[in-house]
Amino acid sequence: MKLDGHAKLTNNAIRAFKSRCDRATSILFKEKLCKSSQFTTLKREWKDKATSNEKDNFRLSSYIVLQELSVFGESFHGLESGYLVREVVAVDLEPLKLRHHFLDAGQKFHFMRRSSGATVKQAHAECVAFIKMNVSKWMEGMNKLTFHRSHGRTAHVTDALIGRQAASFMALALHALQDSFSPGHTKRELFSNPNFPGSISDIYVYSTQDHHKHGKDDFESGSMHSVHAKAAIIASSEMLYLAAQAVANKSGIENGWSAFEKKWLQVSSKAK
Repeated sequence: MKLDGHAKLTNNAIRAFKSRCDRATSILFKEKLCKSSQFTTLKREWKDKATSNEKDNFRLSSYIVLQELSVFGESFHGLESGYLVREVVAVDLEPLKLRHHFLDAGQKFHFMRRSSGATVKQAHAECVAFIKMNVSKWMEGMNKLTFHRSHGRTAHVTDALIGRQAASFMALALHALQDSFSPGHTKRELFSNPNFPGSISDIYVYSTQDHHKHGKDDFESGSMHSVHAKAAIIASSEMLYLAAQAVANKSGIENGWSAFEKKWLQVSSKAK
């Protein structure tokens, strides 16, 4: 998926998550999680907010690269509006993460298969475990913020750091989850209802692909008219809700994860 596609999908997923989250009955859930600064949208002037396109992709790339090169870094501010969305996009741009486009060990960052002989089922297991691990790390950070609030003069610095680290973990999970819906990354069995996506029958190897076609598929899957984009938005929203609910209930990720995986990341019986 392209940069602007990830941003537009994540913005929509956050709106859907907050709508559902606000209907929860737990006061703690509403105040500490639903209203967390992580769950704010990235405000951008898009050429076309419904379609992933070259102009928006380039503008967003320039915006994030300038932030990455800033001499001030992130230590001078907290979680500004749209930080989580920005981090989802930055998986494709941050220097330490960018290399994972080319390293075998990093293909799971984008829900793709290693070139070193991994089967589809092996790649699927690696990618799903990667998503689950990063959601779990987000939960660990949010548990610290929600139930173990620090005090003193440095509390705001500590909280900001924990929040940024947590957001970075969730961003990795969201980025990989969304990429699993791009026809350039995976082959899913045909589906027309975004609430019931096709199971994954193949996971592609990036180095062996036609990269021009890959790019076209990424633009398509990041555009709101696409059933792949609609499914990715709902899946992203449900993953956010699942994780937030687990934090609010002081439970582990296992509660609800199997059902989530079966619905959104099911591997096809045809996969080898």
